[in-house]
Amino acid sequence: MIVSKFRFAIVTGAVALLLMGCSATSSPEESLQDVMEETVSKEKPYAEAQKPLQELEKKEQNLYETIMGLGMKEMDKIQELSDEALKNVDKRKEYIQKEQTSMDEAKETFADASKYIEKLDNADLKKQAQSLEKTMKVRYELHGKLTKSYLNVLDGDKELYEMLKKEDLTMEQLEKQVTSINKEYEKVSKLNDEYNDKTNEYNEAKKDLYSNEAFEEKKD
Repeated sequence: MIVSKFRFAIVTGAVALLLMGCSATSSPEESLQDVMEETVSKEKPYAEAQKPLQELEKKEQNLYETIMGLGMKEMDKIQELSDEALKNVDKRKEYIQKEQTSMDEAKETFADASKYIEKLDNADLKKQAQSLEKTMKVRYELHGKLTKSYLNVLDGDKELYEMLKKEDLTMEQLEKQVTSINKEYEKVSKLNDEYNDKTNEYNEAKKDLYSNEAFEEKKD
């Protein structure tokens, strides 16, 4: 009997921020744009981590299904594959940590946007920029929760593969552990959707801000 173990990619295929081009800094509008585009650059390592992370997730799922298809007489093979899966967990954790570092740096860069928003003369433009700033702050908050939840999944995966190496593992223990991991993956999936929605919302707000006549006029 194979105990089903689901997979919800953390940020695999997650929506990325849009790069729209920078200009020489002089006005608050131009300075704000520079900050926003520099933020995109800071998130580049995060975006680059998505494909290898997805590949590792697929590989780990295949390892799990292979292990579940083996009988107890093949314990040596189960232990060998479990060790391989444990290495996979460590690699995924490295990518997540690099990703979080990238997002922390981007968040720090974006924090400078506030001082330029306050200097905007046009009241409607300022209100629009403040709304955009709020959206981005929520986005970073969601990513932090997403990362924490995914790290919990990795801890669960590590415990699972350590358990699978034991000859006295019971089906009840296995089912309990996999159920716990799947519940955490459901949290990851939900947070990932919310994060992507907020990224889409920010990208749309950014395009609207850049197309605002008051914003364009101050850049000319």
